Amino acid sequence: MAAKRPQPKPRAFARRLRSMLPVSPLPWHWNSWIAKGAVAAVAALVLGGALASILLQGGGDSEPGAAAAPKASEPVKRKLAGLSLAQKADAVVVSGFSDSDQVARLVSSAQLGGVLVGADDWFGTFKGRTLISRIDAQAARGGRVPPLVVGVQEGGLYRAYPELPPAESQATVGATANPKLAAEWARATARALARSGFDLNLAPVADVATLDSPIADRAFGDDPALVAAMTAASVRGCRRGGIACALPYFPGLGAASQSTADGPATISLDLASLRARDLAPFRAAIAAGAPALVLSLGLYAAYEPVTPAALSPAIATGLLRNQLGFKGVALTDDLSAGAAATGLAPERAAVQALAAGADMVQVSDPAGAAAARAALLKAARRGSIPAERLDQAVARVLSLKRSLGLLEG
Repeated sequence: MAAKRPQPKPRAFARRLRSMLPVSPLPWHWNSWIAKGAVAAVAALVLGGALASILLQGGGDSEPGAAAAPKASEPVKRKLAGLSLAQKADAVVVSGFSDSDQVARLVSSAQLGGVLVGADDWFGTFKGRTLISRIDAQAARGGRVPPLVVGVQEGGLYRAYPELPPAESQATVGATANPKLAAEWARATARALARSGFDLNLAPVADVATLDSPIADRAFGDDPALVAAMTAASVRGCRRGGIACALPYFPGLGAASQSTADGPATISLDLASLRARDLAPFRAAIAAGAPALVLSLGLYAAYEPVTPAALSPAIATGLLRNQLGFKGVALTDDLSAGAAATGLAPERAAVQALAAGADMVQVSDPAGAAAARAALLKAARRGSIPAERLDQAVARVLSLKRSLGLLEG
């Protein structure tokens, strides 16, 4: 007789358990870590020759059609069956908030998918933990599945919570060409975030970026094999640290003409170049078990040059699901900050993204998030977002939450 599977802990207990995790300092002896060998050797060591070859080449073309639905567990199926249409629309939104009172009201009244805790919401670790505890308490009081507490902690200057690791940027870690160090760097960051109450970190960045890229200092480097090895190691490190990671920015923003926060960002690579260069780290991340990816708002000449990736069925479903076989959660980049890139109000972009294949929409502006929730509900009622598509997205979100101990059963 098979042993009974251990059941996920209720959220409050899981929080206390994670808060007891030690946060050990990293051995940042940088000079001893600088790689002496070629990048190809690193890829061969970490990925294996055959796998490295697979990760660096593209697969066959695939039509965007409907991706196969994930196999949901019985607890996920039961929870999904008990949700109203309005609750399902809420469950795919990651919302920002204006203050602690506003987010408490929001969580107590809506079955929210996630809450984005930004730099402006964080006033030190103690107050941050207090805020997250309040979010948990409000969700529990309403009998709802708690929202994912989502953070943005990349490294170096790109940290929403400056007193938490990592002090070193991805570029600095990438310069070592040492995947073991990348894994430890990601693990220490994840542990610190887990102790503070976070569930999901929108990092590390999985883009291949040259020095003139708008995200050069946020990436591991410009060599696809090296970035793939470092990204896969970071995914494993994050998992050991106790939280989930969502890797930006699929299918790659390293060759973008500008930041998507500044306006439409074009990626002019042809299909062969995009597959060989930018997709390598994402293939590696998927092979390493990445639970979530962030869909970019860039415009890809190789696919739909006038439709942002997060809103494109050819990319969000055809490439990511049908071709690469990703079964985790696909989350859009921030539709508030990215409005300049999409040319759309967040609520319109949210509906297009869900219909295209995204599972969650990220909207940092609270008013925009409320509008997105209303628009998604309206679209679901009208059938512009088919019931099967919405259920598929919610099931993936609930499965992620269950893996983190946020859904019992």
